[in-house]
Amino acid sequence: MESSYKFCNNLFHGCGIAGMQMLDADSIPLVVTSPPYGSIRDYGGHLFYFKSMARELWQVVMPGGVVCWHVHDQIKDGAESGESIRQAGYFLDLGFNLHTTLVIEGSQISKYQNRYGQPVQYVFVLSKGKPRSFIPIKDIPNKGAGKLESYKERLSDGTRRIRQTVRCKPFRKRGVHWRYSVGTHNTQDRDAWEHPALMPEALAKDLILSWSNEGDLVLDPMSGAGTTAKMAFLNNRRFLGFEINREYHDLAVERMNRGVEKSLPLSRQQ
Repeated sequence: MESSYKFCNNLFHGCGIAGMQMLDADSIPLVVTSPPYGSIRDYGGHLFYFKSMARELWQVVMPGGVVCWHVHDQIKDGAESGESIRQAGYFLDLGFNLHTTLVIEGSQISKYQNRYGQPVQYVFVLSKGKPRSFIPIKDIPNKGAGKLESYKERLSDGTRRIRQTVRCKPFRKRGVHWRYSVGTHNTQDRDAWEHPALMPEALAKDLILSWSNEGDLVLDPMSGAGTTAKMAFLNNRRFLGFEINREYHDLAVERMNRGVEKSLPLSRQQ
């Protein structure tokens, strides 16, 4: 792992597939990334080689490491492409576990006449074995907060007995449906909207807090405007990003230098 950490706290201009080939195998604790969604955007004409990207992720993620893959389907001829499902299947074929499937809901109104709503966004939380870290976010209010609750178990003879009695806490763990504001409520970095498909900052933060520890290295091989890097740094993690589009890379560097810490040395390597 040590040589991979020599690259940390950098945003590199270049292909994420090639960039991951420079890293040690089994060295990355957490990946948080959002790949292109079909042909919705052209991203400067750069092609997306999904299978090569997925194979490199399998190589660099450590045992117990996690990939958070944020994706949704494009609508083609009035139907969802199903690309996200095929991607999940390929990750499983490589050996990843589909640890959790998160459903990400936004506040957009459907623009389609012949279907309900927008295509669902997913975060496939893929683990290489059992996740080494899981720190659940507990922000759902409990209606019975402060009250005593008894938990029962059924014995082999069919009877039930009280296993334990505990006081109900104010908040409980989230489910798998997460909701975020989109559009200009996503970030206060107005120039970040020069990138056409920003991941919500709150989503990146919540994924990082859930599946990493302080000091961990968080990789984004398609770092775009640097949202993952920014949220990793602000939450006491190290970060590493690769972005093939020069315009987006430079935007991410400026965003980090201005908004996070101007003295932090970020690479502008070709």
